[in-house]
Amino acid sequence: MTRTTEMNNIIEERYQLCKSLYLIKKETDKRNKEKRQQGVVNLAYVNIFARPSHIKILFGPFFRTPLYTEIATLRGHVEGVECLTIHENKLYSGSWDSTIRVWAAGTHTETYEEISALRGHSGCVYCIALHENKLYSGSSDNTIRIWAAGTHTETYAQIATLVGHTDIVRCFTLHKNNLYSVSRDNTIRIWFIDTHKVIATLEGHTGWVRCLAYHENKLYSGSENGAIRIWAAGTHTETYETIATITGHTSSVECLTLHENKLYSGSADKTIRIWNGETLKEITTLEGHTGIVRCLTLHNNKLYSGGSDKTIRIWSTDTYAEIATLEGHTGWVNCLAINENKLYSGSDDKTIRVWKI
Repeated sequence: MTRTTEMNNIIEERYQLCKSLYLIKKETDKRNKEKRQQGVVNLAYVNIFARPSHIKILFGPFFRTPLYTEIATLRGHVEGVECLTIHENKLYSGSWDSTIRVWAAGTHTETYEEISALRGHSGCVYCIALHENKLYSGSSDNTIRIWAAGTHTETYAQIATLVGHTDIVRCFTLHKNNLYSVSRDNTIRIWFIDTHKVIATLEGHTGWVRCLAYHENKLYSGSENGAIRIWAAGTHTETYETIATITGHTSSVECLTLHENKLYSGSADKTIRIWNGETLKEITTLEGHTGIVRCLTLHNNKLYSGGSDKTIRIWSTDTYAEIATLEGHTGWVNCLAINENKLYSGSDDKTIRVWKI
């Protein structure tokens, strides 16, 4: 049993104990005709049985959903879910079934009903993103498609198809009027989104380029050979030259994200590495996943990671300690999205799960 599993078991046992004590107290109060407490666990009971050094998850009133608890499961895709994005109370998911599905995901939504299914790709939808009332999707059919996705859009009509990559479009990111895409053809292509034309093709990676991130006039790309390349990508840049190459991972770099001058990279070597954004030196390595780290996202001083070990792990960005492990998916966790204190996770098990965070 790992330390994390042991801690989770301790937390669950104490939660159940507190719940039982609350019910006993409630019945006693009723018999004594005292004022019934309205739905708040008596903190005295919690403090007696829970040492702060062991409590890593803070529960609300017991009748409310505890933090890091699954609150819904979305079903509709007939194959694995590969990518997620959320915007204006709508969740968009791309799948191996070649579709993009749109779900209600507003503040007061409890049903998470499916609104629409977008069809047009002939292969797995690997990546999706919203930008200025348009939805962009990249696929194993080697294309990027653009769809109408404004606030009042109901048809989600296809606007254009970008053709240029000669293999799977694995990931992309948008900044201002440029779309940056990476592919198994080992290249990064830069598109001017107003004309849908390629304005530059970046070559240098010697393997499949699997992930991409843009931050402060720099483009970061991760490859199957374990290298992360940094490219000049400012407003007035025309050359897009390589600035630096970061090495350290021993297998493919699967995902990248940046925050507060730190670069976070997840890899098939089962680790997450954190790098200083200025010196490019490694700050620390997070170990805990027992499989490929497939996705990363950040929220409120916490790092969330999903992996082929079917788990989601939560880490403190201050101490780098693991806070919790979320279990429930029965397939790889491929993608994560966060909105309004809810975590959405997509998996090879064909579901999207919604968690309270």
